[in-house]
Amino acid sequence: MTSFRHLLNVKELGYGTTPILLIHGFGCDQTVWRRLLPVLEKDYRLILVDLAGFGGAAPEAYDKARHGTSSGHADDIVALCDELGLENALMLGHSIGGTIGMLASIQRPKAFRRLVMICSSARYLDDPPDYQGGYTHEQLDSLMLLMEQNYLDWAGTVSRVALGDAATETHQQNLQQRFLSVSPEVLRPLARSIFLGDTRHHLPSVTVPSLIIQTARDAMVPLEAAQYLQQHLPDGELVVLDAGGHYPQLTAPDILAQALRIGSTCRKADPYEFESFRFGPLVAVRSVWSGGY
Repeated sequence: MTSFRHLLNVKELGYGTTPILLIHGFGCDQTVWRRLLPVLEKDYRLILVDLAGFGGAAPEAYDKARHGTSSGHADDIVALCDELGLENALMLGHSIGGTIGMLASIQRPKAFRRLVMICSSARYLDDPPDYQGGYTHEQLDSLMLLMEQNYLDWAGTVSRVALGDAATETHQQNLQQRFLSVSPEVLRPLARSIFLGDTRHHLPSVTVPSLIIQTARDAMVPLEAAQYLQQHLPDGELVVLDAGGHYPQLTAPDILAQALRIGSTCRKADPYEFESFRFGPLVAVRSVWSGGY
């Protein structure tokens, strides 16, 4: 039987003993972490994966029926954790990668000591009056239609919107090429599942302490969606970066690294109180766990 280490193109780096499982987001692969790795590899054992259908994942890893949903990818992460014998690891997931890691943690809570979710969302579609996901049905339908009719234009549009005020020509071209490197047959069903889906009902089942890291100006995930995660995860903390865009690991790796370092320094607060602590370009809100990484 082919190992998930092979199927998901697992790479291990670093000189530490504490494992960090890094799960990339939609349309990317493990190389999206490259600017953050030098900060982490000295102290941690880094485990990088390519989700099925992305990057260097083995072609046989991809199953159209299973991998059109985040839960199908979460099952792969569970299988990989079992294969590696992971215990007490950190999960660092970007965007849908954070959701995938969260879903995996429900099945294997002992595999993780902490979930770190960067610019992740439980639902992208607005659900008025109580939930702001950032998009109306009409906006998402238009986005899906563009993806079907003109994949090149879709990749250019989404890369510009996702980077926002953090965009440079180099970053935008890099992100657009990442999207275009993935087969439309892989991205289209997953995009529909992600953008029209809803994982809010899973949040109460998460028992692993969670750190939500959100940029202050993210056109893909509004701050209200990050606050919803913080409020509805049983053990969650929110750190807001004074940065723009949906990809801080590409555009603001130093600020993101600082958030990872200070995430455990806030004092324990009542889970029903909202407290803010400023650390230079960071604001941490409602800490409900303590202890170092």
